[in-house]
Amino acid sequence: MVSTKKRYLLFFVLVGPAVLLRLLTAVYPVLETLYLSAFKVDMLTNTRQFVGLRNFSRIFADPSSHDIMYFTLIFILSSLALQLLLGLGVASMLNAKFRGRNLVRTINLIPWAIPTIVAGLAFRWMLDDQYGLVTDWLLRLTGTKYELLVNPLTARLCVILVNVWKNTPFMAVVLLAGLQSVPAELYEAARIDGATRFQGFRHITLPISMSLLLTLGLFSFIWQLASFDLMLGMTHGGPGLATTVLSYTIFQQGMLWFNWGMASALGVILIIVVAIVGIIGLALFRHYDIAL
Repeated sequence: MVSTKKRYLLFFVLVGPAVLLRLLTAVYPVLETLYLSAFKVDMLTNTRQFVGLRNFSRIFADPSSHDIMYFTLIFILSSLALQLLLGLGVASMLNAKFRGRNLVRTINLIPWAIPTIVAGLAFRWMLDDQYGLVTDWLLRLTGTKYELLVNPLTARLCVILVNVWKNTPFMAVVLLAGLQSVPAELYEAARIDGATRFQGFRHITLPISMSLLLTLGLFSFIWQLASFDLMLGMTHGGPGLATTVLSYTIFQQGMLWFNWGMASALGVILIIVVAIVGIIGLALFRHYDIAL
């Protein structure tokens, strides 16, 4: 009996701090966000007025919120598709044997190593319609002056492409680790059977890498859903609200305008989206894992 009590005591001593830390850093913020989403918080008078679901009704009734959520999905899905596609292509090239391979692998990581806010500021300067480097090149090549960050369509395209440029190297490195685990005998057997490189990629590389692609896609979707530093440095969400994403709106409402009730309501929506994506991603992963 004493031995059992000591075991339980040892368990609580060793595991208790980790559980308490998790409760303070994960569970409590979520519960506090749910609580604040039902209030209108006035920071000047330090008062809270209960409004129920009014914050959510205001969000869904506002046309600008629809545009923000629409671009958030477009930004993440298009960026993610390009990152996975290009990342797998770059990983396949880096997995080949050639002189200077280690140097090329190192150079590949440079965009990912640059802080996102720095990359955003750099591209904001390069794409500026007055003195930007890229716009000057386009003017010399085409004779037309492009206002890339002023036009909503091109601003959205630029943000997506810069995001792909920034995060594809990380995808490539992770996928490269997965490709290196594929036995070389499989490719040799496929070549003996007359398979082309494309057929080897389709029937060997892609199926074996699918579970890794799903995992990377899931984590990248959730990570990019909560990040806004690229927009902050590159466009400040403009022109207008053209490049504003949901996480940047939460930052504006909570940290710039101190509208904690509305920011919390938007945060709840973000939590729900993350939960839905996580459930779908895990279901796909398990389904594919069982199929293999």
